[in-house]
Amino acid sequence: MTTSNTAGTLIHPAHGTLYRAARDERRRLARALSIEADWRFHDGPEWAARYWAAFGDLRRDRASAPEMRMAAAQAEREHWSTLTATEAAVARDSFRALLALLHPRVVPQAAAADGDGLWPRAMAAYRHGDRETLARLLPEARPLARHARLPQAVVALRREHDRLCAAREHADRRLAELSQQFPFCLRDRLADADWIRRQRLALRQALALTAAPQSGVAPRKRVS
Repeated sequence: MTTSNTAGTLIHPAHGTLYRAARDERRRLARALSIEADWRFHDGPEWAARYWAAFGDLRRDRASAPEMRMAAAQAEREHWSTLTATEAAVARDSFRALLALLHPRVVPQAAAADGDGLWPRAMAAYRHGDRETLARLLPEARPLARHARLPQAVVALRREHDRLCAAREHADRRLAELSQQFPFCLRDRLADADWIRRQRLALRQALALTAAPQSGVAPRKRVS
């Protein structure tokens, strides 16, 4: 059974429901991917730098432990200049709009039509906090919105809905996995000064217990 709109075009009765579901899946996917970008480019390095600042002087394994190598690589971020809250919000909004228009997993047709490399440029600009470049790229990307239209044919629309759903589920799983890894698993604790103090005390105690005996001091003996 089909229905028709005012222009006389036949429309499958499931089209409206499926269209809204596909649109919502696209929005959820774009949101998950934008969160991942925030974590990888800004929040994660920031948390790693905070961990290094808090514990780098007490970790003996800082040259070998993977998380400490990551933290050391990000340590200099502690001294970077930062955007104001308003500037950061503008940069984030611009990037999310660009992601919704250009990301290959969100809108593959638009990504294929992007002959100017707008998406790689947007990624690089966001990674470096370059809000001016992000603002310039947005008007260039908007004409590609015509490639982001969802299909009208029900079969093609269902196929696109299923693709978006699978991509969104994959992105959600990736975020869940990241949340359990360093430094994302510590993002709340690194804001807790009391937790940092207790951890530093525990590390100092561990270092004292494993330190080599000082010269002239008789070695300890175990009493059986």
